[in-house]
Amino acid sequence: MSMSVTELAELPTAPTISRGLREAASYADQGPFHALRRALFGTSTFEDFITVITPEHAIAEGVALIVLGGLIDPEVTDHGWPDSTWGAAHFAERVGHAHRIISRWADSHTEQQLAHLFEAAADRARTLEGR
Repeated sequence: MSMSVTELAELPTAPTISRGLREAASYADQGPFHALRRALFGTSTFEDFITVITPEHAIAEGVALIVLGGLIDPEVTDHGWPDSTWGAAHFAERVGHAHRIISRWADSHTEQQLAHLFEAAADRARTLEGR
């Protein structure tokens, strides 16, 4: 990881994490991961987004998962928030941890609860973005 949430939000090629999380609430019926990819990449179909995704998009997805997972389980963010001090391996490990937490949570919650979680995560991301 080579940039903070604030720096990522300022890039013209990266989706704003808070905006992506808020939009993902509209797609909660598709589950957490498809909803997030549809919001950040415009589609949840790998063949469609692989041609347009940038490294910044991939980082944004990971950060969004960490923000979302941190609302479910504070252990997801017990290493702080992603910034330029995080190496790629550490970032990947934290994203994987968030992914597992979100998967377990989503199995026992409704689409409406997922939409609310996305909205709360969007608010937290907006704060992190410094806006």
